Amino acid sequence: MVGRTLPLLFALYFCQGLPGGFLAKALPAILRQEGLSLTAVGFAGLLSLPWTLKVVWAPLVDRFGHAGFGRRKSWLVPAQLGMLAITLVLAGVDPRQSLTTVALLFLVLNVFAATQDVAVDGLAVDLLQDQQLAPGNAAQVSGFKLGNLVGGGVLLSVTLWLGWSGAFGIMAALLLASLVMVLGFSEPPRPVVPTSLRQVLRTLWSALRRRGAWPWLFLVFAKFGETFGGAMTTSMLVDKGFSLPLIGVVDGTVGSLATIAGAALGGAVAWRRGWASLLALAATGQGLALVALGLYSMFPVTPVGYAIVGGLENASGGAVAVAVFHLAMSWREDGAAAAQFTVAQVVYMSGSLLASPLAGITAERVGYLPVMVAGGVMTLALAVLARGPARRLGADHGGRPLPKVPST
Repeated sequence: MVGRTLPLLFALYFCQGLPGGFLAKALPAILRQEGLSLTAVGFAGLLSLPWTLKVVWAPLVDRFGHAGFGRRKSWLVPAQLGMLAITLVLAGVDPRQSLTTVALLFLVLNVFAATQDVAVDGLAVDLLQDQQLAPGNAAQVSGFKLGNLVGGGVLLSVTLWLGWSGAFGIMAALLLASLVMVLGFSEPPRPVVPTSLRQVLRTLWSALRRRGAWPWLFLVFAKFGETFGGAMTTSMLVDKGFSLPLIGVVDGTVGSLATIAGAALGGAVAWRRGWASLLALAATGQGLALVALGLYSMFPVTPVGYAIVGGLENASGGAVAVAVFHLAMSWREDGAAAAQFTVAQVVYMSGSLLASPLAGITAERVGYLPVMVAGGVMTLALAVLARGPARRLGADHGGRPLPKVPST
């Protein structure tokens, strides 16, 4: 089953990464080139709000689904059809003339992508055994980051030759291929837990109360530091005179490939040494790279130089994500697995939602150097926490089976 499951999960997470790549790489570069302030660029990150709000409908995805068609496929297929339709509409929009329309369409696209994410997380929790979590999390992060590469780096790189419509035509074709994979997948029958929405939410609250506030604050902090330090890198490249296609190559393509490599390596480390050891190692690398990027921003920045330093930061970031998702998925409980993982994921991503506007406001006032260095210092602090008190947050047995947590 794993031989068929991992490619499917990789493809689905890839699709979800497409709009995220645009928002993280392409849109900030376009906004900054159009003369918008760093504050406005930072607040553009709020277009990812559906990824936080998805926790509202995650229990519904856990509860409802057509058993004959497939419990998770019942949500995956409509979500992918919605993503495909919005992508085709985007292919016909001129971003230079209708930037607001593009932003609104991507907001809707993120609603479909976030809904699919809940279903895919549930599918992963259903199909992956405890000893398969590390490779499953690696497929999750690397697939998502490859989608980021296409949605951000490739989009910026190829628009010079294929134009906006051609780039989104390619994205639509990739979404269609993923949809065909989903339709051809025979989802193993799994009974829907006969609980009400109120009972599911009660289970989630019980899990939250039992663990206390510390795990959730840790998840927010894990994302806040790296986002605060890295949110302004694309705008910095624009200010340094980099063209959009060049940014697409050095920040989008090279950065995403480095993230995928880091995620794959991180999966291997988590398999052998556990999530805490991986997080301590990866956060150290990412923190040092963010500090280096801040110092580098004070000098002339070359494409090769940025590709090297930025690539190291992205590779470490991919490994950090694998470690955090490995931890979050180890908290799973029967009856509300997808919703529970979604809650952990949303709490983690809320750190990005908070950090991006703050980074823009701060950079507008004090420049890039303090912002990137501050983000690096926070990420180094995350590494220290991972080596100490954070080890008690969850099971850390590498590839060995994790203990089952009884449902409430």
